[in-house]
Amino acid sequence: GDNMDEDKKVESESNILQLRNSVKYIAIFAAIVLGAMYIFWLFWSFNNDIKFVEIMYRHLAMVLGVPGSVIAAFVLVTVLEQVSGQIKFEGLGFKFEGASGPIVMWVIVFCALIGGIKLLW
Repeated sequence: GDNMDEDKKVESESNILQLRNSVKYIAIFAAIVLGAMYIFWLFWSFNNDIKFVEIMYRHLAMVLGVPGSVIAAFVLVTVLEQVSGQIKFEGLGFKFEGASGPIVMWVIVFCALIGGIKLLW
């Protein structure tokens, strides 16, 4: 009776946790693949497209800073969530938890990185 229901509940929670970890690792793998593709495209363009080199030198913060900030924000939020657990926070009358916590945290980190690039460039 109750023992079987409890076993099913534990198994269900284990499956959900395993699915969350799988999705997280798939997202990390996808970020690595996209980053590698971007770096490959960057080096290929650097060697084969003279116009690209001119644009890159004029807009280096856009060509390298924005994609780098995307990846850095993703890595920081993912590592933070992995180390400290689920991201939850409240501010300005809003409460962020569940999927919205990491998304809002990513936006904040990304905007801080972009703001720093804009301020220093």
